[in-house]
Amino acid sequence: MAHALADAGHRVTVISLAVNEETIAIDRGVEIHRIQSTPKLDGMRLLWRLSGFWPGFAWAAMRRMKTIHRDHPIDVVEAAEGRADSFFVGLLSRRPKLIVRLHTARIFIDRLNRVSNRQGSRRDYWLEKQAIARADLVTAPSQAMIDLTRTWLPLRDKQTVVVANPVNEREFRPSKSSKRSTVLYVGRLERRKGAETITQAMPIVLRKVPTAEFVFIGSDGPDHDGESWRDKLVAAVDPASRGRLRFEQIARAELCEAYQQAGVCILPSTWENFPYASLEAMACGTPVVATRTGGFSELVEDGVSGFLVPIGDAQALADRIVTILEDARLREAMANNARARVEKLFSVERVLAQMTAVYEAAKGGPQNECNELDDTLLSCQPR
Repeated sequence: MAHALADAGHRVTVISLAVNEETIAIDRGVEIHRIQSTPKLDGMRLLWRLSGFWPGFAWAAMRRMKTIHRDHPIDVVEAAEGRADSFFVGLLSRRPKLIVRLHTARIFIDRLNRVSNRQGSRRDYWLEKQAIARADLVTAPSQAMIDLTRTWLPLRDKQTVVVANPVNEREFRPSKSSKRSTVLYVGRLERRKGAETITQAMPIVLRKVPTAEFVFIGSDGPDHDGESWRDKLVAAVDPASRGRLRFEQIARAELCEAYQQAGVCILPSTWENFPYASLEAMACGTPVVATRTGGFSELVEDGVSGFLVPIGDAQALADRIVTILEDARLREAMANNARARVEKLFSVERVLAQMTAVYEAAKGGPQNECNELDDTLLSCQPR
C-alpha cells in the first residue's frame, strides 16, 4: 500500500526495525527509515538493559518521527496495534493525527495458541490497549476484528472504519497451466492457524486422493507442549505417505507460482483477521477452504469462491478438500469466482481510494469530507 500511495502522488515515509545498521533508503518513491530500538546515548543504556519492560522500538520510532516531522510536517501517522508501536506517539501533546490499524492484539494471539503466563504478557497487553485508546481513528481489515477488539476494549468514543487488506492482482494472477492435486498451506505453523486440524484431516485426504500431496510454505513453530508442529504433522501420517508432505521456505517472488499450481489452499484457523494468504490464493485463481470464523466470511463466499467449514472439524475440512481436488468443473468455477471477487473488492486501486479517504477524514476530523489527500503520510511498520 505504501508504494501505491507514493505512485498516487503522496509523500510516504515508513519506519521499520533495522536488522543490522540503521539506514535511510528510497524504494519506488517511499522513504524507508530502518532504525535500531536501542539508543546511542551512553546515559540511557540502563533503560535498554530493561528491554524486557521497555518498548524500545516504540520509543525509537517516536523520536525518529519527531525528527521527520520537524523537517517535513506529517499529516497522519499510522501504526499497527501489535507491540504498541504508536504508544509514545500517542503521548505527544502536539503530534500528527494518529491512526491505529488492528491486526490481532497479542492477548488474542496468546489465547488462541493456548499460551499462558508468558513473561511480560500483562505489560504487552496494557501497552497495546493504551496505544489503541490514544488513537484518533481506528481501522481494521475486517468488521470481525473490530468486534473482537471491543470484547477487550470498548472503543465507545472511537471512530472505527473497516478497510480491507489489498492484494496486488497484477502480481498475483492465474496461470494457464493445469492445477495439480496439491493442498497448499502458507503461513507459520501454529495452533491458532489450525495446525492440529490439519494433522487430523491429512490422513483422510491422502487415503481418498492417491495423487494428493500437502505443501507447507512458511516457518515451523512449537505447540504449547514445546513440540514442533512440523514433527506433529509428519507423525500424523503413516511412513509410506510421508513423502507426500513437503515443507518449504521460499522467496516472496516465488509464492505466486506456488498458488497457481495448487489445487486448493487451506486456512483452517481458529481465528483470522483478513489473511493475505487467502487473498493471494484467490487472486491466483485457487479455491480456498477456510474456517467460519473471523474475517473469512467477509472474504470467502461459501460454495462460490471457496468453502467455509466449522472450526476444528477435520472431517469437514478433508471432505471439502477432496471435493475440490476431484471435481475439476467445480474447481474451475470457484477459481474464476475467487479471481472476480478479488478484482471487484480487494484490488490495490479500490483499497487505495478507501484508505486515502480514511487518511483525509483523520486529518480533518470526523466531519471532514473524504476528498483527495495531497500531503505527507507516515506508517510505522516494524518487521
